[in-house]
Amino acid sequence: MLTGEDRLIVALDVPSVERARAIVDELVNVRVYKIGWRLLMAGLRARGLVELWEKIADDGKRIFVDLKVPDIGNTVADVVRDLRDDPSILFLTLHQNMPLRDIAMARDAKAGSRWPALLAVPYVSSLDADDFSRIAPAEAARGVTLNEWIVARTRDALDHGCDGVIASGAVIRLCREAWPKETGVLIVSPGIRPVGATRDDHRRSTTPAQAIHAGSDYVVVGRPVLNAPDRGKAAQAIIDEIDGALVESSD
Repeated sequence: MLTGEDRLIVALDVPSVERARAIVDELVNVRVYKIGWRLLMAGLRARGLVELWEKIADDGKRIFVDLKVPDIGNTVADVVRDLRDDPSILFLTLHQNMPLRDIAMARDAKAGSRWPALLAVPYVSSLDADDFSRIAPAEAARGVTLNEWIVARTRDALDHGCDGVIASGAVIRLCREAWPKETGVLIVSPGIRPVGATRDDHRRSTTPAQAIHAGSDYVVVGRPVLNAPDRGKAAQAIIDEIDGALVESSD
């Protein structure tokens, strides 16, 4: 059974590889790190990303590549094919508007490998129901709710090869009800904010315990850890909260 240390993902959304390296050195209790566009661009500009990547892998930790890969099917398939040989890569997000046939191409490129798990992003956590009529006006006009729309998009993505979904807020429970644990569908939840932390730009936020109780497998935390005066202590508090929620859920 995965523990809190396994389930916490710290987002390295920082402006330099040097700062990311310092954070990784400090967070000895964190086992998974998210690398997105900001750190990728910093690494391309100033170099050093390879060394950071190797350090994480050499320490037996893993990486969540959060690029919401947006490109034609063949290119995305090539990316997946290249990444499947790297055991340090845990997850890869696919763009929310990727055609279903391209998701199937990405799945086929894994050639039966479990990793990286492909995650659908049906609706980013910085948007809420107020944005729905702008994002999907036809569906909104027909009376489809945001949550119904997210679940439908998730089902299509899973049916065509995704291994899991990025889900936040109330959608976590809806997705877990639609795909119970025994189905193997992974739920990774951003927008996680410990009690007392600000929501920042996440409109559909939950606490770590709420996310685990609702059915999340992994929680992604950025600023509440990165900006804490003692990052290790902040991460440990989240790990402890996850472990407590896991115990309560098993009772």
